[in-house]
Amino acid sequence: KSCLLYRSYFGKESDISVACCGSAVSYWQMNKLIECGATEIVIAFDRQFQKLGDPEYEHWTKNLRAINLKYSNYVKVSFILDTQNKLGYKDSPIDKGPDVFKELFKNRVSI
Repeated sequence: KSCLLYRSYFGKESDISVACCGSAVSYWQMNKLIECGATEIVIAFDRQFQKLGDPEYEHWTKNLRAINLKYSNYVKVSFILDTQNKLGYKDSPIDKGPDVFKELFKNRVSI
């Protein structure tokens, strides 16, 4: 649903979203994006922690670091990581509308 929301907010011509299954991205997906000429891949998974620094947050950022480590030699990898509590638990970065998404996108991080 997140890709559909993105497209409805920003239009078909501006759609840069790609769906993945759950909170994982496969080698095949990353390879295809790189083959298509992607110079930066922004991972925008659902918020999978309730509070900064809690065990879920530590586990979540460990997973993001693993993704970065796996692919950063091939392409710039950044992450939308809600550190300002703009999203609710398990919300997608696009769920709160285009303005919140733009702010989160602008503040994306490299891990």
